[in-house]
Amino acid sequence: MGQAQRSDRRSVPQGRADEWRAQYTAQQRRRQSGTGNSRSGTRDKISLISGGNSQNRAGNGTQRSRPGSAESTRRRGTSDGGLENLELWEISREDNTPRMMRLADSGQVRSGQRRSGARLNPDCRNIGNPRPVGSIKQRRARKRRLNLYRIFVFLMIGVCLILIYQTAGAIYHMVHKDKTGSGRGIIEIVSEKIETSRIQPPAVIVDYLEPNDFSRPGTELKKIESVFVHYTANPGTSAAQNRSYFANLAETQERSASAHFIIGYEGELIQCIPLEEQAYAVATRNGDSVSIECCYLDENGEFTQETYDTLVHTLAWLKQEYHLSEGDILRHYDCGGKKCPLYYVEHEDAWEKLLADVENYRPEKP
Repeated sequence: MGQAQRSDRRSVPQGRADEWRAQYTAQQRRRQSGTGNSRSGTRDKISLISGGNSQNRAGNGTQRSRPGSAESTRRRGTSDGGLENLELWEISREDNTPRMMRLADSGQVRSGQRRSGARLNPDCRNIGNPRPVGSIKQRRARKRRLNLYRIFVFLMIGVCLILIYQTAGAIYHMVHKDKTGSGRGIIEIVSEKIETSRIQPPAVIVDYLEPNDFSRPGTELKKIESVFVHYTANPGTSAAQNRSYFANLAETQERSASAHFIIGYEGELIQCIPLEEQAYAVATRNGDSVSIECCYLDENGEFTQETYDTLVHTLAWLKQEYHLSEGDILRHYDCGGKKCPLYYVEHEDAWEKLLADVENYRPEKP
């Protein structure tokens, strides 16, 4: 045969190997007897795998064990266990002299199996090294986390760059003068804009009443949710005269009455009670409201323009300071039904105009 053939990984019993060698030698002899010496110059080889120790076989093939002998049985018993005594032999014929030589011992075969298991096992096909599904999912999850981390880092870098740019611009404007040469920094300019947009308190004459049980009880005013507008019900009286009336109640004790502010018909504004204390103005709402009394000249109760302007300014300022809405500005009439202030109870359109003027009030530019 032209090329050596190799068996699979299973061990071959020693007796069967000896039988195969005897049959192979007999076949070769029959072929030689039929064909003569025409192929005497050729060299035929076959590789076999057998068990047993190498010292029990001669390299020239002269010593063989019979298939049924005790030697063959002993060798089969020692080699049936696996590849422990596996040896590789070559049977060849050269110059009409059959001989057998060992190609590899069991240690070399085992090392070869460790290096390439598929080479000794022809039934084992190379199906690759597929990765488990769990490993693929973990790798994809790590990749997604890495991408999210990169996006987060890029966003943080962008935010930091924007903040640095804005801070640098603010510092530059603060250090350098503006184009007009006024020398004001950005903080001063912004502060000025804020101040000009805020409503400043009106000019007020602070003249608090003396504490007493009839006009200034001294009870704490914890919150301000509404502002009530009143009229004095005494046409032609000034703000100072109405303030004196409230102060005299401590002596006369005829009734309890007062207000936080009094606006005169010339537009003057007198504060009688601090905004941290209650006044006796609306019986059911004294604990959460501020009251403003307004003087007038006409019998119908209409306010003068000076009184009207001061009232609008005062209401807009209180609305800003205590975060009130348009619905928080009320008439005494709206809580109890008393016709106060008279003109703005009888003329709803005038009251709506007053609320609109308070909502649209803007401070005058200096």
